[in-house]
Amino acid sequence: MKVTKRNGSIEDFDLSKIEKAVKKAYKSQGLEASETILAELNYVFTRDYKDVTLSVEHIQDEVEKILFDLAPYKVAKAYVVYREQHKQARFIRERLDYMEKYSSSTENAATSSETDANANVTMKNVANLEGEVYKTTNRIIQRQRMKDKLNEMFPDLAKQYEEDLNHHIIYTHDEASTPVLKKYCSAYTLYPLLLEGSGNIDGVTPSEPNDLQSFSGQVTNLVFLLSSQVKGAVALGDYFIAMNYYVVKEFGSMWYEKLNEIITTPHCLQRKTMKDAICKAFKQFIYGINQPAGNRSYNSPFTNVSFYDRYYFESLFGEFYYPDGTKPEWKAIDTLQRIFMELHRKLRLIKPLTFPVTTMALVHNNQEYLDIDYKELCAEEWAKGGSFFCYTSNNPTSLASCCRVLNEMSDNTFSSTTGMTGVMTGSCNVITLNINRIVQDWARWYCCEDPTKISNEELTSDTWRPYLNKNIKDFKKRLITILDRVYKYHIAYKTMLYDMEDKKMFSDSNAGYIYLKKLYSTIGVIGYTEAAQFLGLTVSNNPEYIEFLRLIFGTIKEENKAHSIYDKKRPFLFNSEAVPGENLGVKLYNWDKEDGYQVPKNQNLYNCYFYNPWDEGTSVLDKMILHGKEISPYLDGGQAAHLNLGEHLSKEQYLKLLDFAKDNGTNYFTFNIPMSECSECGHIVNAPVNECPKCHSKKIKYWTRIIGYLTCVNSWSSPRQEEFKHRIYSKG
Repeated sequence: MKVTKRNGSIEDFDLSKIEKAVKKAYKSQGLEASETILAELNYVFTRDYKDVTLSVEHIQDEVEKILFDLAPYKVAKAYVVYREQHKQARFIRERLDYMEKYSSSTENAATSSETDANANVTMKNVANLEGEVYKTTNRIIQRQRMKDKLNEMFPDLAKQYEEDLNHHIIYTHDEASTPVLKKYCSAYTLYPLLLEGSGNIDGVTPSEPNDLQSFSGQVTNLVFLLSSQVKGAVALGDYFIAMNYYVVKEFGSMWYEKLNEIITTPHCLQRKTMKDAICKAFKQFIYGINQPAGNRSYNSPFTNVSFYDRYYFESLFGEFYYPDGTKPEWKAIDTLQRIFMELHRKLRLIKPLTFPVTTMALVHNNQEYLDIDYKELCAEEWAKGGSFFCYTSNNPTSLASCCRVLNEMSDNTFSSTTGMTGVMTGSCNVITLNINRIVQDWARWYCCEDPTKISNEELTSDTWRPYLNKNIKDFKKRLITILDRVYKYHIAYKTMLYDMEDKKMFSDSNAGYIYLKKLYSTIGVIGYTEAAQFLGLTVSNNPEYIEFLRLIFGTIKEENKAHSIYDKKRPFLFNSEAVPGENLGVKLYNWDKEDGYQVPKNQNLYNCYFYNPWDEGTSVLDKMILHGKEISPYLDGGQAAHLNLGEHLSKEQYLKLLDFAKDNGTNYFTFNIPMSECSECGHIVNAPVNECPKCHSKKIKYWTRIIGYLTCVNSWSSPRQEEFKHRIYSKG
């Protein structure tokens, strides 16, 4: 008999260790150990488990059973207590050892993380160490809370939930980030700020902003306050609408015609124009939100800001009125957006800034973009080195933000014209399906009555692979079975959130920035390209592969609609997204590899795109097609094409790509060109270089998107840095 130790090593079973523990339990109760018990222990482990390998926990469970069956109750109880005490002692020792290891390690914060590595953490210190130490405990608490609620609502699923998690067919995002219940990510309205100021959420600020500077200060503080209410991103869909209210208050209507007027006195040492004042407010916001947040383990709050073309603006805010009864003018919003784009692009040449992630929303009629000026602006900004996402739609009833979050606003729970609530949307929880493992589990059961009698190598042989590929539609049944459980997991979680909202525990809801009923429960998907490879499909723009993706995503979308509950008070709405998988892609790849599942040998993590980013044969156009109308409509919660380029293109080239995106239904995408920062002199080049053009140093740090947000490659985890080395950056 063999034993799998807690550190993963396998050793010969040593009965004397069990006997020692049992004797201690007897002695603690003033008794001598029963020879009958000891003989039974020897008999069970040498007969029943002679040729098997058991975990330490399994062995201890067996000892407990024997003691409760044969020993006095107080002895069995003493053993349980003894076991629990040792468990607690081990846990404390493990935490202390981890703190020492984290502090002493030369690795960055992401690589040193035990779970949920985050490239947004730029340096190690006691703040992020504190967050790391509690993650294990947080996960235990969150999981127990879910099991308790499932026992109440769906008793047959409480145990299944933990089994699904432990078997890694599902993954609950940010389970370890906090011990308390929180929403996942939200697109907020800033309208309550205009009415009452941030005091309605922080309880300190005495009044609403009364000028541009106080608005900028309060909205920056508000981002940190809102980020404390969610586990993920904070999107401000109406940032420029709100800001314009204070620009008008300070500089009057039609202020955009007076941008270059001097607004300081002749005696002021720094003569400033109106545009300078607006830029100052923008800088305050941009630099402010890039500061690390102590309440998020020294992460900066993930922040998104949206730009709109004229048609999007008129759709979302055409019937909107400010608190004083005035309406926002398009010319004013247009001017603010253009100033911000230019400033943001220039500031990144002083110091590459991670946030805000910005999204441009453009409307088309399937033939042409309706706002030609913004189509031109979009291409021009990219050509100048701007870095932002672009969301294109033939109907402005949905909103995209952050890394890839897409949310419909056309159903009966949303209003796009009441106040600024049209930008209220988001996700309250994300549970992701590991498609590669799920497909391989299905393959075993489908091919053989006894799945243990067929190896994964056999499944990918010429005998079974064509058979599986031919009958893949049968996989739909298994996927639906799993989804049925996941919807109930989501309902249990959101029910707890609703209960917390009813108890006034969410400051953002209390103040009117977001309401839980406007948030979706999201089904994440990852591992689909790896599952395709397991089935022998080529991951490229080809009909067989596309049909496979449509089978998976189409099934999920169908089930999302079928399981959504359109209750006016407590709706449960479901959507699905191809998750970024910054750290999850690494974890699932390693877990599946360790458990004997087939994983691609030429990569070290699971991909989060519909193409293979390491494949030189897949062109930028093919990538856009794969993320286009053949697949993207099935992901009603979002997906994103990150188009890695080795150099900046011309405005004309970007215009052609915008048209290509429109024609092929590529609705959410960005162009990703690495930036270079000299480690010696700090000079920044908005392009990948091997040598600093200023001081000629070859010590270069690269900045690029890890998935959705720009950050320094040096802050990525080791697996992600390895992945970066193999990314294909296409030439223009």
